[in-house]
Amino acid sequence: MPSPALPEKRWSIDLEKSIQEAHYADNALYAQRYAFNPDSGKELFVIDTPPPYPSGTWHIGAVAQYSMIDVIARSQRLLGKEVYFPWGVDRNGINIEFVVEKNTKRKMKTYDRAEFLELCRTTIEEFTEAMRHTGKRVGLSCDYEREYLTDAPDYRSVTQSIFVELFKKGDIVEDLRPNIYDPVEGTTIADAEVERLPRKTKLVDVRWTCEDGTELVISTTRPEMICACGVVVVHPDDERYTDLIGQNVTLPLETNGREKTVKIMTHPSVKSDFGTGILMVCSFGDQNDVAVFRELGLTPFQAIDLEGKMTDVSGPLSGMKVIDARHAAIEALEVQGDLVQAVERNQDIPVSERGKNPVEIILLKEWYVRQTHIQDKMKEHVDEIEFHPPRNRQFLLDWMDNISIDWPISRRRWYHTEIPIWYSEDETKVIVPPSGTYVQPWREAPPTGSRVLDRMSREDLGSYHDLEGTMGSVIGEEKVFDTWMDSSNSNLFVSGYLNHPEVFEKAFPTAFRPQGKEIVRTWLYYTLLKSTLVLDQPGFKHVWIDGLGMDPWGRKMSKSLGNGIDADSVLECGAGGRTGSWKVKGPDKTVSLRANKIGSECFRLWKACDAQVGDDFHINPEEIEKKYFGVLTKLFNVARFASQFEVPGDLDEEPEHLEPEDRWILAEFQRTMNTVEQAWSNLDIYTATQALKTFGTGLLPSHYLEMVKSRLYDDDVAAAWTLHRVVRDFMAAFSPVCPFFTHHISQTVYGNSSVDVDAFPRQAFAEVAAGTQEGERLCKLSTELQEFNGHVWGAKKDAGTSLNQPIQGITVPESLAEFEGTLTRMHKLE
Repeated sequence: MPSPALPEKRWSIDLEKSIQEAHYADNALYAQRYAFNPDSGKELFVIDTPPPYPSGTWHIGAVAQYSMIDVIARSQRLLGKEVYFPWGVDRNGINIEFVVEKNTKRKMKTYDRAEFLELCRTTIEEFTEAMRHTGKRVGLSCDYEREYLTDAPDYRSVTQSIFVELFKKGDIVEDLRPNIYDPVEGTTIADAEVERLPRKTKLVDVRWTCEDGTELVISTTRPEMICACGVVVVHPDDERYTDLIGQNVTLPLETNGREKTVKIMTHPSVKSDFGTGILMVCSFGDQNDVAVFRELGLTPFQAIDLEGKMTDVSGPLSGMKVIDARHAAIEALEVQGDLVQAVERNQDIPVSERGKNPVEIILLKEWYVRQTHIQDKMKEHVDEIEFHPPRNRQFLLDWMDNISIDWPISRRRWYHTEIPIWYSEDETKVIVPPSGTYVQPWREAPPTGSRVLDRMSREDLGSYHDLEGTMGSVIGEEKVFDTWMDSSNSNLFVSGYLNHPEVFEKAFPTAFRPQGKEIVRTWLYYTLLKSTLVLDQPGFKHVWIDGLGMDPWGRKMSKSLGNGIDADSVLECGAGGRTGSWKVKGPDKTVSLRANKIGSECFRLWKACDAQVGDDFHINPEEIEKKYFGVLTKLFNVARFASQFEVPGDLDEEPEHLEPEDRWILAEFQRTMNTVEQAWSNLDIYTATQALKTFGTGLLPSHYLEMVKSRLYDDDVAAAWTLHRVVRDFMAAFSPVCPFFTHHISQTVYGNSSVDVDAFPRQAFAEVAAGTQEGERLCKLSTELQEFNGHVWGAKKDAGTSLNQPIQGITVPESLAEFEGTLTRMHKLE
């Protein structure tokens, strides 16, 4: 019995890790494999990789999605494209500020600004390094040498340059408008950053008195906002209140510096079946209040300040936190006899997505990107993009249909990209930096090349160098951008915008945007908005929207539920024979999940096989091990079995004579490879992987190997050539899914590395190529072959005979006559 060229008896996590370590150790070889060369002459395929946010551990669901992006990257290289798979990290934003505040037990505003920024930078770099390690552990073939960080000067300069460009065009405006505001974190947020959470609250029925003495009862959950009431409205079809329309009604709580009465009017937004069917409209309880104030031309009152406290207009409630003012308002109404009833109930209230703090809508002067005027043009561009799966385009369109206000982009935080504006002393002019320059206006003067613009008209008045003496004491803007203002430039940045214009011309629209469906309304929408405003083009050729990572009970994994799994623990478990264990919070109790071996290759294979793109996927390490480590074991066994037979000559030259079973498996293999190549071309991971899995664990080992074992042991060259050709090409086609697994087999057995293959193995097999008459004929025999083999094996089992023993009474059907000798020998038919 010859010795296998593959010395390991089985695939293991330790073997996987040793291959990975060697893979990343040689920087020059790694760069040769994966570095982006835009001058190669190949078709460019730039991936706008979702830059993960480093927050200590990398979420297992995100890692699963990222591993599939790597499958796409590797498959496109296999198809001969010049792939840029960037390693980018999203490091701006409030999350790292929260971490620093939590670690130091101090709020941001208690620090010197520069000191706080340095704390954020050093903290997030530690998290980033851990994330780099996880990225390599899961096998990402990124161009790590071209790493981009959204808090780096080169990235931030692009954001600032785009801001200046859009400001000059009039697509960015500064205005005093109602904004969603998080008083706890002290910053404006956008609609897309708001979620609703159930909270206990009191629905209060309050007695109001009209000028004719009629008493009305109005239901509200915000009695502290009575001081900001601008109008009382009823539905125009509600006949109960027809006689009261046009009357004035007195505010039931004491106020300061405003009228004591408001008018009763009609408005179609009133729900007649809510409470008593009468609505007080305040500035501002919700977005409906904003709309009514705008529609009726009412003057708003500022009831809540930037610290989340009541203002002077609230009279005796002034200076109280909102929740305290609510309790005080209820007590005051009860004392004066105007409280009809107060009933506690559950209510979904708006909170900030990151801080989970109740938000308010208050008047603030902020910077906005205009977006309502551009929706039709955006939809034209969206129609030009190919979505994977097509149905997920609707997530985007549904969100766009709800866009009714401009996007507020300024924030009152610190660890973000600064708004690149300085103001003249009289505030009539602004200074903007030259394109491609990163500036921090809060602590530095305008750089050389800055221009002076009229604040209102945006007219260019000349260079700051020439006009500096007329500007007075220049004041730098202290506000920063919303983090999505940075993230929405990612496709422009990786495609070379501003920094590499010659590459950008070839690479844009960006080839591929992969992401989860949970950030369609933010990252995808804002990116497409930016591409339309800046370039009037669709941002992408392909948008690939995956589902959500779910726990074993079908719930989305999240920190709030405590049901997440640390990615590193899944990838590392089993190393050195250790068992992995995870405590996961279930619906009723916390349970332990255990698995002996998973690793990155099994993990990637599971995700590629388990759900088509767009479908939510359940993550259960026990199930992953049970279903997919066995697949790798079976494929490894096939390769190890093949490796004991000498590789005959040139595998690219077909032998003169092949037996029917060789011709049959080559026809089936060619059909499989055609399916796989077409699937890779269509960015269809599921179809490609399922086809390879079915062939590699079914037809090849269960049928063909059983048919040719005796020939192989008799040193039959045609059988050895067929087996090795199939295994070699299979590993190349399978390398996008399990790169280290295939790399080890290809290099050990065939002296070449599958991860270096940049051409899909397309060579057809002479007469039996799929699509030829002979190839089709042989493939049609597959079902009969499998059924016949299954029939014989079943008969032996029923007779209590081992598979290697003879059996009588079974004959090969006439339709399989060309295989009669092979099947008779294989099954020992007598």
